[in-house]
Amino acid sequence: DAPRMVFNPANAGSVAAAAARPGVAYVLGRTLYLAMTNRSNAATIIETRGPGFAMPPESFFVPYRDPPHSLSREPEAEELADVVDLFYEKLEIVGMGENDPGVVFAGMGEPLLRMDQIRETMEQVHESRHGVPFRVSTNGLFPPSAAVALADAGISKATVALATADPTQYAELMRPESGDHATVCGFIASLAEAGVEVEATVVERPGVDVAAARKLAEALGAGFRTRTWHP
Repeated sequence: DAPRMVFNPANAGSVAAAAARPGVAYVLGRTLYLAMTNRSNAATIIETRGPGFAMPPESFFVPYRDPPHSLSREPEAEELADVVDLFYEKLEIVGMGENDPGVVFAGMGEPLLRMDQIRETMEQVHESRHGVPFRVSTNGLFPPSAAVALADAGISKATVALATADPTQYAELMRPESGDHATVCGFIASLAEAGVEVEATVVERPGVDVAAARKLAEALGAGFRTRTWHP
C-alpha cells in the first residue's frame, strides 16, 4: 500500500520533497530530510520508536524499495544537492537566517554508511549557499575518525541515538552489527570535542532510565532529548 501523501504548497520542504524522486526527501515540520539509504548497521532509529510508530502523511516519507525495483537506487550527491537547492529557492529566510530550519541527513537506514555522499552533498551546496546548516541523525556506531571527518566536512549539528546509559540494555535495544555502547559514547564525545553541536536522544520506552541517560549525555558534552515510544 502506498502511503497517503498530504501536500502543503506553503511549506518549502513539502514542495522539495514532492518534486524529488520518491524516497529521496521528506519533511518534518519545516525541516527538509534527505534519506541516504535503507541499509543499517543496527536497529534503525525508526524501528526503535516502537511497533506503532509511523511517519505522518504530510512528511512524504517513502522507504527505498528492494532491488531490482526502480525506486531502490540510493541518491548521489548531485541529486541531493538539487533537492536542497529547490528547498532554499522556496524557503523565505528572514534576517540573518534565524528561521532557517536547515537540512538533515537521515532516512530509514543509517546515513553515515554513505559518508562520501554526505560530504560531497555539503560541498556542492556550500559552493553556492555557504550558510546552509546541515545536521545528521545517526546511531553513532562509528569510530572517532568519522566524527572528525563530519566536523571537517562542515556538519553543524548531530543527533545521536544514545538509547540508554546501560551497555547491556543498549545491545538489546540497538542490536549493533559491530561496535557497542562505548563506541557511541566515544563518537558523541569526539563530535563535541570537534565543535559540533550534539544532541543525544533516548526513546522513552519501558525500562529505560531516562535520568541516567541524560546525565551520561551531559557528561559526554551533548545536549539531550527524549523521543516518544509507540507501542
